[in-house]
Amino acid sequence: MNLDLLRILIAVVDNKSFIAAAKALDISQPTLSRKIKSLEDDINFKIIHRGNRELSLTPQGENFIHVARNILQQWNEGLENINQQKNHIEGNIKIGLLHPMARWISDSFVKLFLEKNPRIKIELVTKTPKQLLFIDDCDLLISPIMPEDDSLVAIKILDFYFRCYASPEYLNKYGIPETPTCLDKHNCIANINHPGNEKSWQYITPLGEEKTIPITGNITTDSIDIAKNLAKSGVGIIQLPEFQALDFIENNDLIELFPHYHFKRGSMNIILRSREHITQKIKVFINEFRHFIEHEHDLSNKLHQNIIDIK
Repeated sequence: MNLDLLRILIAVVDNKSFIAAAKALDISQPTLSRKIKSLEDDINFKIIHRGNRELSLTPQGENFIHVARNILQQWNEGLENINQQKNHIEGNIKIGLLHPMARWISDSFVKLFLEKNPRIKIELVTKTPKQLLFIDDCDLLISPIMPEDDSLVAIKILDFYFRCYASPEYLNKYGIPETPTCLDKHNCIANINHPGNEKSWQYITPLGEEKTIPITGNITTDSIDIAKNLAKSGVGIIQLPEFQALDFIENNDLIELFPHYHFKRGSMNIILRSREHITQKIKVFINEFRHFIEHEHDLSNKLHQNIIDIK
């Protein structure tokens, strides 16, 4: 089977358009259409519905696209393993992740990783929470969200809690809430990526009791970065993953509220297609990312959580 035809098909599916795929591949649309038709003739069934306003796959096409991705993945892994016999690690790693995580690791980890591994190229692709449910054409995802696809593998790197924070300016103006039960009297910055929008926050008391408090506020956002800036400027109280607030706390831009209470728990995971196909470059990335969290950024001590090694 012609691997170039499989690459063209995947480009069409990932770009959700013949026109966009043709531009990405730098070929004409008629040429691209002929190549897709040639592939369909080779396998003797239709892959893509013709005539619809939006590109969609036939039932056979839905199954075949997974086959095509696996074929190319195994081909690339085979070439990579041969190259690894030359005693160096090289290749591309395409990583899907939320924008705040992309900003966070690009501030420090990516530079360190590329200095140690100059033959590896990193491509960071920012995604929405819904897009993180599927790996698509990425080699791996760094995600707090567990995938819907049962065939994917999640490797937990870090457990963390969400906590509440506010700026000194906000607390000086509106007072310091003593317990989470006071939150309904404050301006809370809600996350609209939460299913059904975020109308309440769950928390665990020092005695281990699970409670829920309704929240109110005059602003919402789907971005942690925007929410942090709003909280920093004194707009309201924010709920953040612990590691996302460390720099703000060290600079006294935000102050942690309710230190004896835990809010919802989360995890930082690396999502892969399968454990059987973890290439050397991916293994190196995972372990160096873990090492960065544990030693360089000292998150394990600051969050009092266990870091999980990849064997």
